[in-house]
Amino acid sequence: MTSLTHMNKGDSAVIRALQGHQELRFRLQEMGFTPGAQVKLVARAAFGGPLAFALRGTTVALRRSDADCIFM
Repeated sequence: MTSLTHMNKGDSAVIRALQGHQELRFRLQEMGFTPGAQVKLVARAAFGGPLAFALRGTTVALRRSDADCIFM
């Protein structure tokens, strides 16, 4: 499995798994990053900044370290 940080702008994927500590997984699930959900990378900030994903009708920005815990 590959994490969401490896996506290119405009790519879509289906979430397969979440890893990391329990609090992080719970917070990501509350934001809609659940297994089976469709995500699309809409923007990448320069110099290692956050990533913006279209998910369930909204756009959510995540730190790269958090996006590394979400696998497609």
